[in-house]
Amino acid sequence: MILKLFAVGTATVMRALGARRTTETAPGLRLVVNELGPPDGEPWVLLHGMGSTSISWALVARRLRSNCRLLVPELSMLGGTDWSRDGLNIRDGVEAVARMMRSRLGERPATVAGISLGGWIATRLALARPELVSRLLLVNCAGYRDQDWERIERLVRIDDLEGVAQLQKALFHRTPFPLNLARRGLLAAYRSPSVRQVIDSIRVEDSFDADDLRRLELPVGLIWADGDGMFEPQVARAMRDALPEGRLEIVPECGHGIQWERPRALVEATLRFRSETAL
Repeated sequence: MILKLFAVGTATVMRALGARRTTETAPGLRLVVNELGPPDGEPWVLLHGMGSTSISWALVARRLRSNCRLLVPELSMLGGTDWSRDGLNIRDGVEAVARMMRSRLGERPATVAGISLGGWIATRLALARPELVSRLLLVNCAGYRDQDWERIERLVRIDDLEGVAQLQKALFHRTPFPLNLARRGLLAAYRSPSVRQVIDSIRVEDSFDADDLRRLELPVGLIWADGDGMFEPQVARAMRDALPEGRLEIVPECGHGIQWERPRALVEATLRFRSETAL
């Protein structure tokens, strides 16, 4: 029941923003895609993180929708997508997003922005299909190889409310009051097949390292929380140092869940990246 509410709530919020909820189909997959903005607007693709939905990008989408064409897919069943294996892993996510972009944008490359797992998929997409990506914007991005993956797995593989409390310490500098009341919803999301399948399917070769990042010859923005307890700020600095055209903005007084704790800071950082790297 709780998981059903995720999908219903997401659809309600995105439609209130003016999104057209459409689907992209492939064998075993019915991908829900939120489309906003004018068809001839600057193309952007917004990818949410694990255990979340397109709502993560709601305030950013509201600011960009006037002159950008936005594609915001639902990368798990939490947002209404149906997939035969419950959740989109890294490799399947890259393939599904690339197919969606080809179908909706044709030959037009897009700015691809991703939060956490969405940033991981965005990075692997840019490495595999560079012709599809004009700029990358990575928010508290997952996937960098040189870090403590055992600690990260302990945080996200949760089975009880005590695990939720530990996860919230990584997600937030100060947990927003509504999310303190929604601990059981967070537990349901992270125990769902869509999240567990992603965790179980991750392989070393899905990650990326400094040598991979050196191949990304396009503008890359990194937006990182100073208190990110999932992927620590030194990861962001290592990524920036490896990127040929990387820039880093550290957002103070928030944790990994910047889109929930300091959403307006995320909006302003996104707009700065757009203006500083105008195409």
